[in-house]
Amino acid sequence: MNKTNYKLLLEKFKNEICNSQNSVFQDIEKWSMAHDVKNAVLIGYVINDQAKRILLHRIGLKFGLIPLCPGDVVDIDFSEDSKIVRSYVRTQFGKMQISP
Repeated sequence: MNKTNYKLLLEKFKNEICNSQNSVFQDIEKWSMAHDVKNAVLIGYVINDQAKRILLHRIGLKFGLIPLCPGDVVDIDFSEDSKIVRSYVRTQFGKMQISP
């Protein structure tokens, strides 16, 4: 069984964010892996621009990571028969799907 190297994925993710040269993404070197969700990345500040928050989410998913701003919550929806329908991040802008 292959173990995912989240530290390497985090570095690739941060490099792509740096290369975007988007001023809304700050202190990228301080972004770190969360302890409670194995593939979540703690950003450390709130992104108040919806388009930039969606961009961050999409780039994170490209690397199998879930970028989280303070106040964001990883959650799941269940069907009536208790099967997982989808997972998502609940943000100030609504739900951002993690996986289909």
